Amino acid sequence: MSTAATQVDTVPSSMATGEAAGPMPMTAVATRLSAICDMIQEHRHTNTPISARRAAAISTMIDDVAATAAEGRPRACRLKRRMSSGPAPVDTARHRATGHPVAVKSLHRRSGRSHVGDVLREACFMAAGGGHPSLAAFRTVARSPGTTDYSIVMDYVGPSLRTVMGDRVDQPFSEAEVRCVMRQLLVGAEVMHGHGIVHRDIKLDNILVGDGGAVRICNYGVAKSLAEKATPSCCFAGTLAYMAPEVLVKNAEHNTLVDAWSLGCVMAELLTGKLPFAGKDEANHLFKIFDVLSVPCKRVWQAMKPQAYDDEVQVWRARQLRVRHRSRLRELFPEEMLSRDGFQVLK
Repeated sequence: MSTAATQVDTVPSSMATGEAAGPMPMTAVATRLSAICDMIQEHRHTNTPISARRAAAISTMIDDVAATAAEGRPRACRLKRRMSSGPAPVDTARHRATGHPVAVKSLHRRSGRSHVGDVLREACFMAAGGGHPSLAAFRTVARSPGTTDYSIVMDYVGPSLRTVMGDRVDQPFSEAEVRCVMRQLLVGAEVMHGHGIVHRDIKLDNILVGDGGAVRICNYGVAKSLAEKATPSCCFAGTLAYMAPEVLVKNAEHNTLVDAWSLGCVMAELLTGKLPFAGKDEANHLFKIFDVLSVPCKRVWQAMKPQAYDDEVQVWRARQLRVRHRSRLRELFPEEMLSRDGFQVLK
């Protein structure tokens, strides 16, 4: 097998063919979602604060997104205690009518004022999930009376997959356990992607574990809609250890394939108990990826539309060609750890 052929096989399918993913058909949810994102972005571009009345109107539109995706969710809740679940504070609460637990996520500026646009944007992405069992279920957007502090109310699930893995004390998941987790995550990702949503930060910390081993993807803080007119200005979003090459090379047009990459990293981490790639910075992380998977050939590299590291990659490619470097992925996941079918999913 030629080096080029080996290199092509080590990247996601759309890059392997050198073709960009085609435009995704617009669903009713995607249409409403993009309209809300564009509305929030317009406030940011014009540096215009979102008033309480405007926020209420957008919240109603978000409820409409949730209703379109699934049945509506009850709203009333009463704060009970604080818990730790990621960078933003999350409180648990009780639904007044049913007594069912919910979680309340708040985002605040250092001055104490709420990121209204950020809260509304994340709420909209969560609402688009329609309460799917593999996605965090949105209930409503709440505002503290007399303040500009807004919060996202969602179903309470349980601890993060990171916490669950830590409790296992260096005991990786079996292939059967990983298969169960990944099946749920892939279905959840399919639902998101069907509405044109790119999560961009799928990792163990953003996966919640509920009763019976059910898992849900949460935290849409850096998500984007493929349908919004004004995409977020920062294309370098997410967590370094789970970032796809397209993000690392600053390709602002990256699509749902970056989530597939992150899911592959999650799968690898569950199997081995450690991150598959752990670079010190973006360039070093990209080098570590290509050291395992091989540097892509020129055609595939250009299809990634790189805005950075072009010179470095040319040097790495020439060096690997001289030593006939090939993908080492199977060496890291031998057959006694991962079956042939499982490896095809990871690959």
